[in-house]
Amino acid sequence: MASIEQWRDDALVRLRSRRSQLAGRARYGLRPPRRDRTAVVTDSAAALPGAVLGHGLAAGIRQVALPVMVGEQIHTEGTDELALELPLALAAGTPVRTSRPSPGAFRTVYAELARAGYARILSVHLSGELSGTVEAARVAAADAERPVTVVDSRTVGFALGMAVVDAAVDAGVGMPVARIRERLEATVDSSQVLFTVPSLEQLRRGGRISGLASLLGTLLQVRPVLAVDDGAIGLLDRPRSAARAVDRLVELATERAGEDPVRIAVHEYGDPETAGQLAERLQPISTTPVPVVELPAVLAAHLGLGALGVVICPLESPTGGSGD
Repeated sequence: MASIEQWRDDALVRLRSRRSQLAGRARYGLRPPRRDRTAVVTDSAAALPGAVLGHGLAAGIRQVALPVMVGEQIHTEGTDELALELPLALAAGTPVRTSRPSPGAFRTVYAELARAGYARILSVHLSGELSGTVEAARVAAADAERPVTVVDSRTVGFALGMAVVDAAVDAGVGMPVARIRERLEATVDSSQVLFTVPSLEQLRRGGRISGLASLLGTLLQVRPVLAVDDGAIGLLDRPRSAARAVDRLVELATERAGEDPVRIAVHEYGDPETAGQLAERLQPISTTPVPVVELPAVLAAHLGLGALGVVICPLESPTGGSGD
Protein backbone atom coordinates (compact mmCIF):
# COMPACT_ATOMS: atom_id res chain seq x y z
CA MET A 1 0.00 0.00 0.00
CA ALA A 2 1.31 3.41 -0.96
CA SER A 3 1.10 6.47 1.25
CA ILE A 4 -0.46 9.73 0.12
CA GLU A 5 3.05 11.22 0.26
CA GLN A 6 4.22 8.62 -2.29
CA TRP A 7 1.28 9.50 -4.52
CA ARG A 8 2.07 13.21 -4.16
CA ASP A 9 5.78 12.77 -4.90
CA ASP A 10 5.00 10.65 -7.96
CA ALA A 11 2.69 13.41 -9.21
CA LEU A 12 5.48 15.93 -8.66
CA VAL A 13 7.90 13.87 -10.76
CA ARG A 14 5.35 13.73 -13.55
CA LEU A 15 4.86 17.49 -13.34
CA ARG A 16 8.59 18.08 -13.73
CA SER A 17 8.66 15.77 -16.73
CA ARG A 18 5.77 17.66 -18.27
CA ARG A 19 7.46 21.01 -17.69
CA SER A 20 10.50 19.83 -19.65
CA GLN A 21 8.25 19.57 -22.71
CA LEU A 22 6.86 23.09 -22.36
CA ALA A 23 8.19 26.38 -23.63
CA GLY A 24 8.83 29.68 -21.91
CA ARG A 25 8.47 30.37 -18.18
CA ALA A 26 6.61 27.12 -17.44
CA ARG A 27 9.56 25.01 -18.55
CA TYR A 28 11.61 26.35 -15.66
CA GLY A 29 8.88 26.05 -13.08
CA LEU A 30 8.16 29.76 -13.14
CA ARG A 31 4.57 30.70 -12.43
CA PRO A 32 2.65 33.23 -14.54
CA PRO A 33 3.04 36.88 -13.53
CA ARG A 34 1.06 37.66 -10.35
CA ARG A 35 -1.47 39.76 -12.25
CA ASP A 36 -2.32 36.83 -14.54
CA ARG A 37 -2.67 33.88 -12.16
CA THR A 38 -5.68 31.57 -11.88
CA ALA A 39 -6.72 30.16 -8.48
CA VAL A 40 -8.69 26.94 -8.00
CA VAL A 41 -11.34 26.66 -5.29
CA THR A 42 -12.97 23.40 -4.26
CA ASP A 43 -14.76 21.98 -1.21
CA SER A 44 -13.94 19.40 1.44
CA ALA A 45 -15.79 16.65 -0.47
CA ALA A 46 -12.72 16.60 -2.76
CA ALA A 47 -10.96 14.59 -0.01
CA LEU A 48 -7.66 16.41 -0.44
CA PRO A 49 -5.37 15.32 2.41
CA GLY A 50 -3.22 17.83 4.24
CA ALA A 51 -0.09 16.25 2.73
CA VAL A 52 -1.35 17.41 -0.66
CA LEU A 53 -3.00 20.71 0.27
CA GLY A 54 0.06 21.86 2.18
CA HIS A 55 2.47 21.04 -0.64
CA GLY A 56 3.66 23.20 -3.53
CA LEU A 57 1.86 20.82 -5.90
CA ALA A 58 -1.40 22.35 -4.66
CA ALA A 59 -0.30 25.98 -4.77
CA GLY A 60 -3.27 28.12 -5.75
CA ILE A 61 -5.88 25.71 -4.33
CA ARG A 62 -8.30 26.81 -1.62
CA GLN A 63 -10.77 24.41 0.00
CA VAL A 64 -14.10 25.49 1.51
CA ALA A 65 -15.26 23.25 4.36
CA LEU A 66 -18.75 21.74 4.36
CA PRO A 67 -20.52 21.84 7.74
CA VAL A 68 -21.24 18.53 9.51
CA MET A 69 -23.90 18.36 12.23
CA VAL A 70 -23.57 15.69 14.91
CA GLY A 71 -26.80 15.76 16.87
CA GLU A 72 -27.46 19.48 17.27
CA GLN A 73 -23.79 20.50 17.22
CA ILE A 74 -22.37 22.05 14.04
CA HIS A 75 -18.75 21.17 13.26
CA THR A 76 -16.27 22.29 10.64
CA GLU A 77 -14.51 19.71 8.50
CA GLY A 78 -10.96 19.01 9.63
CA THR A 79 -11.26 19.76 13.34
CA ASP A 80 -9.97 17.33 16.00
CA GLU A 81 -13.34 17.48 17.76
CA LEU A 82 -15.20 16.27 14.69
CA ALA A 83 -12.63 13.53 14.03
CA LEU A 84 -13.30 12.24 17.53
CA GLU A 85 -17.08 12.61 17.64
CA LEU A 86 -18.14 11.49 14.17
CA PRO A 87 -17.18 7.79 14.40
CA LEU A 88 -18.72 7.57 17.87
CA ALA A 89 -21.93 9.15 16.60
CA LEU A 90 -22.12 6.83 13.60
CA ALA A 91 -21.54 3.78 15.80
CA ALA A 92 -24.19 4.90 18.29
CA GLY A 93 -26.77 5.84 15.65
CA THR A 94 -26.73 9.51 16.64
CA PRO A 95 -28.23 11.65 13.85
CA VAL A 96 -25.52 13.05 11.58
CA ARG A 97 -26.29 15.53 8.82
CA THR A 98 -24.39 17.75 6.43
CA SER A 99 -25.11 21.10 4.85
CA ARG A 100 -23.82 23.16 1.99
CA PRO A 101 -21.50 26.07 2.84
CA SER A 102 -23.11 29.49 2.82
CA PRO A 103 -22.51 31.82 -0.13
CA GLY A 104 -20.72 34.01 2.41
CA ALA A 105 -18.09 31.32 2.95
CA PHE A 106 -17.30 31.40 -0.77
CA ARG A 107 -17.33 35.21 -0.87
CA THR A 108 -14.69 35.23 1.87
CA VAL A 109 -12.41 32.87 -0.07
CA TYR A 110 -12.93 34.66 -3.40
CA ALA A 111 -12.12 38.01 -1.75
CA GLU A 112 -8.98 36.61 -0.12
CA LEU A 113 -7.77 35.34 -3.49
CA ALA A 114 -8.44 38.73 -5.10
CA ARG A 115 -6.35 40.39 -2.38
CA ALA A 116 -3.60 37.83 -3.01
CA GLY A 117 -3.41 39.04 -6.61
CA TYR A 118 -5.13 36.25 -8.53
CA ALA A 119 -6.71 37.48 -11.75
CA ARG A 120 -9.43 34.83 -11.97
CA ILE A 121 -10.85 31.84 -10.14
CA LEU A 122 -12.00 28.38 -11.18
CA SER A 123 -14.41 27.05 -8.54
CA VAL A 124 -14.99 23.29 -8.84
CA HIS A 125 -17.38 21.38 -6.58
CA LEU A 126 -18.98 18.08 -5.78
CA SER A 127 -21.93 16.92 -7.82
CA GLY A 128 -24.98 19.15 -7.72
CA GLU A 129 -27.06 15.95 -7.56
CA LEU A 130 -25.64 15.31 -4.09
CA SER A 131 -25.32 18.79 -2.59
CA GLY A 132 -26.29 22.42 -3.06
CA THR A 133 -22.64 23.47 -2.69
CA VAL A 134 -22.19 24.40 -6.35
CA GLU A 135 -25.28 26.62 -6.18
CA ALA A 136 -23.86 28.47 -3.18
CA ALA A 137 -20.66 29.02 -5.16
CA ARG A 138 -22.65 30.42 -8.09
CA VAL A 139 -24.46 32.89 -5.83
CA ALA A 140 -21.13 34.10 -4.44
CA ALA A 141 -19.52 34.24 -7.88
CA ALA A 142 -22.17 36.65 -9.17
CA ASP A 143 -20.73 39.58 -7.24
CA ALA A 144 -17.11 38.50 -6.76
CA GLU A 145 -14.35 41.03 -7.37
CA ARG A 146 -12.56 38.70 -9.82
CA PRO A 147 -14.17 36.59 -12.58
CA VAL A 148 -15.21 33.21 -11.16
CA THR A 149 -15.94 30.19 -13.35
CA VAL A 150 -18.07 27.72 -11.39
CA VAL A 151 -18.05 24.05 -12.41
CA ASP A 152 -20.29 21.21 -11.24
CA SER A 153 -17.87 18.27 -11.38
CA ARG A 154 -20.65 15.66 -11.33
CA THR A 155 -18.37 13.56 -9.11
CA VAL A 156 -17.05 13.43 -5.54
CA GLY A 157 -14.18 12.25 -3.36
CA PHE A 158 -10.61 11.94 -4.58
CA ALA A 159 -11.86 11.75 -8.19
CA LEU A 160 -12.71 15.41 -7.69
CA GLY A 161 -9.52 15.93 -5.69
CA MET A 162 -7.21 14.59 -8.42
CA ALA A 163 -8.97 16.69 -11.06
CA VAL A 164 -8.58 19.78 -8.86
CA VAL A 165 -4.85 19.14 -8.42
CA ASP A 166 -4.53 18.71 -12.19
CA ALA A 167 -6.34 22.03 -12.68
CA ALA A 168 -3.99 23.78 -10.25
CA VAL A 169 -0.99 22.37 -12.13
CA ASP A 170 -2.47 23.56 -15.43
CA ALA A 171 -3.02 27.00 -13.92
CA GLY A 172 0.55 27.00 -12.64
CA VAL A 173 1.93 26.63 -16.17
CA GLY A 174 -0.19 29.51 -17.41
CA MET A 175 -2.92 27.62 -19.23
CA PRO A 176 -6.01 29.70 -20.16
CA VAL A 177 -8.93 29.11 -17.81
CA ALA A 178 -11.22 27.86 -20.60
CA ARG A 179 -8.66 25.19 -21.48
CA ILE A 180 -8.20 24.26 -17.80
CA ARG A 181 -11.95 23.78 -17.50
CA GLU A 182 -12.09 21.71 -20.68
CA ARG A 183 -9.37 19.38 -19.45
CA LEU A 184 -10.87 19.13 -15.96
CA GLU A 185 -14.32 18.24 -17.28
CA ALA A 186 -12.83 15.62 -19.60
CA THR A 187 -10.98 14.08 -16.64
CA VAL A 188 -13.99 13.86 -14.34
CA ASP A 189 -16.20 12.60 -17.17
CA SER A 190 -13.75 9.72 -17.63
CA SER A 191 -13.36 9.01 -13.90
CA GLN A 192 -15.09 6.28 -11.90
CA VAL A 193 -16.19 6.27 -8.26
CA LEU A 194 -17.16 2.86 -6.86
CA PHE A 195 -17.98 2.11 -3.25
CA THR A 196 -19.57 -0.29 -0.82
CA VAL A 197 -21.28 0.47 2.48
CA PRO A 198 -22.33 -1.80 5.36
CA SER A 199 -25.83 -0.35 5.19
CA LEU A 200 -27.84 2.10 3.12
CA GLU A 201 -29.28 3.64 6.27
CA GLN A 202 -26.97 6.66 6.40
CA LEU A 203 -27.51 7.38 2.71
CA ARG A 204 -31.25 7.03 3.20
CA ARG A 205 -31.27 9.44 6.14
CA GLY A 206 -29.34 11.98 4.09
CA GLY A 207 -31.68 11.69 1.11
CA ARG A 208 -28.84 10.69 -1.23
CA ILE A 209 -30.49 7.53 -2.63
CA SER A 210 -34.00 8.64 -3.51
CA GLY A 211 -33.71 6.72 -6.77
CA LEU A 212 -33.10 3.50 -4.84
CA ALA A 213 -35.95 3.95 -2.36
CA SER A 214 -38.03 1.17 -3.91
CA LEU A 215 -35.15 -1.29 -3.43
CA LEU A 216 -34.45 -0.61 0.24
CA GLY A 217 -36.51 -3.54 1.45
CA THR A 218 -34.54 -5.97 -0.75
CA LEU A 219 -31.12 -4.67 0.32
CA LEU A 220 -31.33 -5.25 4.06
CA GLN A 221 -29.25 -8.42 4.09
CA VAL A 222 -26.63 -7.47 1.50
CA ARG A 223 -23.51 -5.34 1.22
CA PRO A 224 -24.45 -3.09 -1.72
CA VAL A 225 -21.89 -1.99 -4.27
CA LEU A 226 -22.68 1.42 -5.71
CA ALA A 227 -21.26 3.99 -8.10
CA VAL A 228 -21.50 7.68 -8.81
CA ASP A 229 -22.99 7.80 -12.30
CA ASP A 230 -23.50 11.18 -13.97
CA GLY A 231 -23.44 12.84 -10.58
CA ALA A 232 -25.97 10.57 -8.82
CA ILE A 233 -25.63 7.36 -6.82
CA GLY A 234 -26.68 4.12 -8.50
CA LEU A 235 -26.70 0.47 -7.48
CA LEU A 236 -24.30 -1.87 -9.30
CA ASP A 237 -24.52 -5.13 -7.36
CA ARG A 238 -25.77 -6.66 -4.12
CA PRO A 239 -23.27 -9.20 -2.82
CA ARG A 240 -24.13 -11.09 0.37
CA SER A 241 -20.90 -10.51 2.27
CA ALA A 242 -18.25 -7.86 2.89
CA ALA A 243 -15.56 -10.09 1.36
CA ARG A 244 -17.58 -10.55 -1.82
CA ALA A 245 -18.25 -6.80 -1.98
CA VAL A 246 -14.50 -6.13 -1.91
CA ASP A 247 -14.00 -8.73 -4.64
CA ARG A 248 -16.63 -6.97 -6.74
CA LEU A 249 -14.85 -3.63 -6.27
CA VAL A 250 -11.65 -5.22 -7.60
CA GLU A 251 -13.49 -6.81 -10.53
CA LEU A 252 -15.34 -3.62 -11.45
CA ALA A 253 -12.24 -1.45 -11.07
CA THR A 254 -10.23 -3.78 -13.31
CA GLU A 255 -12.98 -3.77 -15.91
CA ARG A 256 -13.46 -0.01 -15.86
CA ALA A 257 -9.76 0.87 -15.80
CA GLY A 258 -9.42 -0.58 -19.28
CA GLU A 259 -6.14 -0.48 -21.16
CA ASP A 260 -5.25 3.19 -20.83
CA PRO A 261 -2.97 4.45 -18.00
CA VAL A 262 -4.98 5.32 -14.88
CA ARG A 263 -4.55 6.62 -11.36
CA ILE A 264 -6.35 4.71 -8.62
CA ALA A 265 -6.99 5.55 -4.97
CA VAL A 266 -8.88 3.77 -2.21
CA HIS A 267 -11.21 5.49 0.25
CA GLU A 268 -12.10 4.16 3.69
CA TYR A 269 -13.73 5.15 6.92
CA GLY A 270 -13.17 2.98 9.98
CA ASP A 271 -11.52 0.04 8.21
CA PRO A 272 -7.93 0.95 7.23
CA GLU A 273 -6.75 -2.69 7.27
CA THR A 274 -9.21 -3.85 4.60
CA ALA A 275 -8.56 -0.66 2.63
CA GLY A 276 -4.83 -1.34 2.64
CA GLN A 277 -5.38 -4.86 1.36
CA LEU A 278 -7.70 -3.52 -1.34
CA ALA A 279 -5.09 -0.97 -2.41
CA GLU A 280 -2.48 -3.72 -2.78
CA ARG A 281 -4.83 -5.74 -4.98
CA LEU A 282 -5.44 -2.72 -7.21
CA GLN A 283 -1.80 -1.62 -7.54
CA PRO A 284 -1.09 -3.83 -10.60
CA ILE A 285 -3.69 -1.98 -12.68
CA SER A 286 -2.68 1.55 -11.59
CA THR A 287 0.08 3.49 -13.30
CA THR A 288 0.68 5.50 -10.12
CA PRO A 289 0.97 4.51 -6.44
CA VAL A 290 -2.43 3.57 -4.92
CA PRO A 291 -2.89 5.50 -1.67
CA VAL A 292 -5.54 4.95 0.98
CA VAL A 293 -7.35 8.24 1.59
CA GLU A 294 -9.67 8.50 4.57
CA LEU A 295 -13.10 9.77 3.61
CA PRO A 296 -13.66 13.37 4.69
CA ALA A 297 -16.28 13.80 7.40
CA VAL A 298 -18.83 15.23 4.95
CA LEU A 299 -18.80 11.95 2.97
CA ALA A 300 -18.32 9.60 5.94
CA ALA A 301 -21.43 11.13 7.48
CA HIS A 302 -23.47 9.65 4.61
CA LEU A 303 -21.59 6.41 3.97
CA GLY A 304 -21.05 5.28 7.56
CA LEU A 305 -18.41 3.29 9.42
CA GLY A 306 -16.84 0.56 7.32
CA ALA A 307 -17.36 2.29 3.97
CA LEU A 308 -14.83 1.47 1.26
CA GLY A 309 -14.41 3.14 -2.10
CA VAL A 310 -12.30 3.01 -5.25
CA VAL A 311 -11.54 6.02 -7.43
CA ILE A 312 -10.23 5.61 -10.98
CA CYS A 313 -9.01 8.62 -12.97
CA PRO A 314 -7.21 8.83 -16.31
CA LEU A 315 -3.50 9.54 -15.95
CA GLU A 316 -3.80 12.41 -18.41
CA SER A 317 -6.81 14.44 -19.44
CA PRO A 318 -8.58 12.70 -22.35
CA THR A 319 -8.32 16.00 -24.26
CA GLY A 320 -4.54 15.52 -24.33
CA GLY A 321 -1.97 18.16 -25.05
CA SER A 322 -0.45 20.81 -22.85
CA GLY A 323 -3.01 23.40 -23.78
CA ASP A 324 -0.40 25.83 -25.00
